[in-house]
Amino acid sequence: MLGVSIDSRRPELVALGSVAVGAALVVAKLIVGLLTGSLGILSEAVHSLFDLAASAFTLVAVRTSRKPADKEHPYGHGRAENLAAFAEGVVLVVTAGGIALEAVHRLLTGGGGVNPAWYAFVLLVATLLIEAGRAAVLQRVGRAVESEALKADATNRLSDVLASIGVLAGLAGVRMGLVWADSLAALLVSVIIARAALLLIWRSGDILIDRAPAGAEARLRDAILRVNGVREVRSVRVRRSGRQLLGDASIATRRMLPVEAAGAMVDEVKRVAREALPALDLTVLVEGQTRSSDLVERIHAAAARNGGVRDLHNVTVERENDGSLHLSMHAKLDGDITLATATRASAELERTLREELPDASRIDIHLEPLEPTEVLGEDVTQRRAQLAARIREVVEAHPEVRRCVDVELSDRHGHIYAHVVASLSGDVSLEHAHQVETELEGRIREAVPEVREVVARATT
Repeated sequence: MLGVSIDSRRPELVALGSVAVGAALVVAKLIVGLLTGSLGILSEAVHSLFDLAASAFTLVAVRTSRKPADKEHPYGHGRAENLAAFAEGVVLVVTAGGIALEAVHRLLTGGGGVNPAWYAFVLLVATLLIEAGRAAVLQRVGRAVESEALKADATNRLSDVLASIGVLAGLAGVRMGLVWADSLAALLVSVIIARAALLLIWRSGDILIDRAPAGAEARLRDAILRVNGVREVRSVRVRRSGRQLLGDASIATRRMLPVEAAGAMVDEVKRVAREALPALDLTVLVEGQTRSSDLVERIHAAAARNGGVRDLHNVTVERENDGSLHLSMHAKLDGDITLATATRASAELERTLREELPDASRIDIHLEPLEPTEVLGEDVTQRRAQLAARIREVVEAHPEVRRCVDVELSDRHGHIYAHVVASLSGDVSLEHAHQVETELEGRIREAVPEVREVVARATT
C-alpha cells in the first residue's frame, strides 16, 4: 500500500526535487557572477531564477492535475499542466529578451570587465552535469506518467545544458584575451533559451486551444468501424487535457437496436478505443441510421417514435401493381383499455406511418391485447406421458424432422400447452425452418385435440 502511494506521488516528488536544485543553482550562479563580473554567468543566474519560478509552476500544476474531477471541473484538472508549460514558455521568452538586450549593449559599448576565475569554470561544469541529470530524470518521469509540465521542465533543463556550454566557451574566450566572448556567449544563451521557449509555447498552446493530437482521430475512427453493428462513424473529436485524452464519437447503427444492445455496443466501442488510444476517456452517442430501402425497419422505427403501441409484429409490406404500398401488421396494446381508446391509438399510428411512407395506399393494423406479465402453470409431462409420446410420434413423422429433441406439457387452468423442439438439417433457410414449425403446430393440434396451444421450435 505504501509503495502504491509513493509511486502515485512520484511526479510531485520529482517536481519538488527540481525546485530545490533550482534554488541552490540560483544562489551559486548569482554569487559567482557578481564575483567575476561575467554577464554570461549573471544571465545564467537570471535564467535559473526564472527557471525556479517555472519549476514552482510545474510543482503546483502536477499537484493540481492529480485532483479528481468535481462539479466545477467535470473533465478533471489535467489542463493545469498544459497551462504551466505555456507559462514556463512565456517566462523563458522574457528571460531571453532581457539577456539579449544586455549582451548587445555590452558588445556595442565594449563594457563589462570579466574575471574568468577558476571557480567560475567549476560552477559551470557542475551546473552542466546537474542540469543534464535533472533533464534526464524529468524527461523519463514525464514520459512515464504523460505529464506535460514535467516534460516542459525537462526541455527547459536541456536548454540550460546548452546555455552552460555557451557560457563556458565565453569564459574560455575571455581567458584567451577575447573580451567580447562573454557577451557573445550571453547572446547565444538568449537565442537558445528563446528557441526552446517558443517551441514550448507552440506545443502547449496547441493543447490549450484544443488542437487534435496528430493521427488520433483517424486511429479512433478506424477502431470504431471494426465494432460489429456500427454502420457509420459520423463524427470523432479528440483533445488533450494534461496526460489524458478526452474525446467524443457519434456512431450510427440500425434504428431498432434495443437499449441493452446499444449499451453493449457503447461498451465495446469504448474498449476498442482504449486499445487504440490508451489514455482516452470517450463519450459515445448512438444514433439510428435511416435506410430508405428497408421499409420494414422504417415501419418499426415510426411505431417506436409514435409511442402508442407496446409491440409491433407480423409486419408485411406489399408492393401493388401501381407502385403503391399496402401495409399490414399486428399491434399490441394494454388489454384493459377500451376499444375506443385502442381505435384512437391505431389511427394515430396510421397517421405516423403515412408520414414515414407517403406511398402507402392502405394500412391494416390488427390490434391485440398484451399478454400478462406472468401466468400460472404446472409441468405435467411426466403425468401425461402417453400424450407426450403421441406428440413425439407426430413430430417425428414429419419428413424433414431428423428427431424430436424435447416435448414438455404445461397445465394452465386445466388447459394443456405443448412445447416442442425438433431437429432439422442445418442447411435449410430460417424461412423454411419457420414453415416447418408452423406445419408441426398444425399437425399436433389436429392429431391431439386435447392440446390447446402448441409452440414448436426448430434447431439443428
